[in-house]
Amino acid sequence: MKSSSTSLNPSTILLLVALVGAATIISAGCLSQTAENTGTGTPVKIGDILENPGTYNGTTVVVSGKIVNECPSGCWFFLDDGTGSLYVDLLPSNFVIPPMVGSRVTVEGIIQVEGKDVTLVGTKVITDQGVFP
Repeated sequence: MKSSSTSLNPSTILLLVALVGAATIISAGCLSQTAENTGTGTPVKIGDILENPGTYNGTTVVVSGKIVNECPSGCWFFLDDGTGSLYVDLLPSNFVIPPMVGSRVTVEGIIQVEGKDVTLVGTKVITDQGVFP
């Protein structure tokens, strides 16, 4: 019985590497374009939440903005969308994010109002670096 071996020439290997690289770049671009439209909560502006916190208390929302301040261990951050700044707490959901101050993110979570304090308990954070948790 004759055995056959298949070997790839260098130009075929180079083509395969280029295709895998292109697919990675394209999929990363798709993530950043769709991040703001991902989630099961209602997309809302932070300013609307802060103006009418009782309306949103206990509801699942999706907000997008820039991280302006962050816990060094990644368990909370402040998110600003230009209409306001909101405290986002990830600890109750048992996950953290890497340092991302200055990054744009989309957060899904539940609004909690206690007195005058308004918090978004984040259940998902979508970034160019990936989806957490």
